[in-house]
Amino acid sequence: MLIQASPKTWFPEPLTKDDSHARDNETWFDWLSRCTSLKGRESRRFLNHNINALPSDWQPRLFEHMRTREWHSVFFEMVVGRTLQVLGASIAVEVQVKDTNKQPDFIATFADATVTVEATVPELNRFVGKQMSANEDLVRIIESLTPDDWSVEVWRLPPLGPNESKREFKTMIRQIFAGVPPASSFNDPSLRIEVDPSLNGELSLTLRPGRRGKRAASVRGVAAGPDDAEQRIAAAVTNKKRQVRKANTPVILAICTSPFGDLEDYDQALYGLTFEEVDSSGKQIQTGFKPTGLFGQVRSQPPSIAGVLAYRNVGFLKVVDPVLYLHPRFTGTLPTPLLQLKVRSLNANGVVVEPAKIQNVLADMQFVRLN
Repeated sequence: MLIQASPKTWFPEPLTKDDSHARDNETWFDWLSRCTSLKGRESRRFLNHNINALPSDWQPRLFEHMRTREWHSVFFEMVVGRTLQVLGASIAVEVQVKDTNKQPDFIATFADATVTVEATVPELNRFVGKQMSANEDLVRIIESLTPDDWSVEVWRLPPLGPNESKREFKTMIRQIFAGVPPASSFNDPSLRIEVDPSLNGELSLTLRPGRRGKRAASVRGVAAGPDDAEQRIAAAVTNKKRQVRKANTPVILAICTSPFGDLEDYDQALYGLTFEEVDSSGKQIQTGFKPTGLFGQVRSQPPSIAGVLAYRNVGFLKVVDPVLYLHPRFTGTLPTPLLQLKVRSLNANGVVVEPAKIQNVLADMQFVRLN
């Protein structure tokens, strides 16, 4: 009689109660290991469920990588593996390509075809990352002036460098908070504060009645900065070509641009740009499409990458269904389940969109529920 092993609890419940929010410079793994809030409990349930669904020989390596490597990249690898499984594939992880030292992330075997899948998270918006670090001084000013009966969520801040004067910013925050009513007399769940960027620099805050944790700023969001998602997508494809060139199945590159990139970034990076021409009076005289993207290049040889699986929003609460971008020069066969997703392709007139035949693909991942 075959006895099936019980699922392993990779992230056990902490023994000491600690509902506080993430601390400065605390890793995701450390937060998960000690936080006993609803979010912490749900996050552990989510991870335990999905790690146990993956191939047993990968589970301990995946868990160790969550502890020791860059969190978002490892998390995304888990999501891609689960996507392939949910779509009906059996997956083998990091199988060495014959006659090379390359080990792509997945070999996914579907009923009608097999593909090699490589997952990558481009380093997006480097300026934003640096600015977020510099913004901590501004967050501290906001916390010092936040009324004791409110907590604040910081979403956007003016791009002040560490050596720039904060006097005007502090005055602005003091004036804003002077007009905030007592939390006990406020009937709505939150109070949104937006400042016109043309006046004092971009500022977006959400005030909520009561304190959540030791710090007044319970959420500290992203900073303003230039969006370089298109360039990073193109760079990711270029870099991965060398790693998958000798694969003996069609190659799909899974790319995560959460939370910055959108489909327009993928369109431009992979396919190209729409354009219009106007005459001297401003009258439109021509519209068209220029295949300036990586997949739009005219070459005779078959492509090393058959397509890109584009993920735009990846997290504990949800993963938006990925979109499959087909390489126009690929003439082989891809698994039918992949083609059930929303598919974008390229012809002489521009980007062609085929609606998804399946929706809410990753519901089986059982995402975090906070209510």
